[in-house]
Amino acid sequence: MSVQTTAAALAAFVSLACTLVIAARLRMPGRRAPFVAWTIGFALFTVAEATLWFGAYHGWTDRAFRLYYLTGAILVVPWLAVGELLLVWPGRRFTRLATATMLWLSFAAAAAVLAADVDAGELASAGATPPNGAMGGPWTTILAIVCNSVGTVILLWGSLGSAWRRRDFRPALVAAGVLVIALASSATRLGGDVIFPAGQALGITLILLGVVLRPRPR
Repeated sequence: MSVQTTAAALAAFVSLACTLVIAARLRMPGRRAPFVAWTIGFALFTVAEATLWFGAYHGWTDRAFRLYYLTGAILVVPWLAVGELLLVWPGRRFTRLATATMLWLSFAAAAAVLAADVDAGELASAGATPPNGAMGGPWTTILAIVCNSVGTVILLWGSLGSAWRRRDFRPALVAAGVLVIALASSATRLGGDVIFPAGQALGITLILLGVVLRPRPR
């Protein structure tokens, strides 16, 4: 098993662990809306990392690439950002609008990805890193750029703000994980099949630590 395949497999298992941990918290009393959005986000992350693992091991197929692009390249980050808004700004008009918009964007993104052409040549020559340039059509690219950029800013703002207000290191770990994943995604433009899956694995591990570690006693 190559380094790329091992890193992709690790990222898939860690993201599954995140999904299960967050889903278990839906049974806890109190506000559940953030955990619903985060469960959706981490479930999407798990699917994306599983397809990344498949692509790294077997090579990219049309269906696997479309599934990865929809879940990983477009939907994961904004759904996690919606959960952050539901946590830090519950009941605000902006948060309700963002949630409704995300529901609409999920259907729009699915339609755009299904309708877009995929370059079979790029898929055949791709390595472990998903060949994002293989996805045709402007709308898929626009959705990926806008959703990831806005979602990453919201996640960093919410996590770092929580760490500062509560003097809690755990949200800072989440922010670090989000930043590592964003940087790894940006690094794919420079080439290198190892950077992307390794960055995904490291980033989701930092997020899991931020989720499961206990707060420091005051």
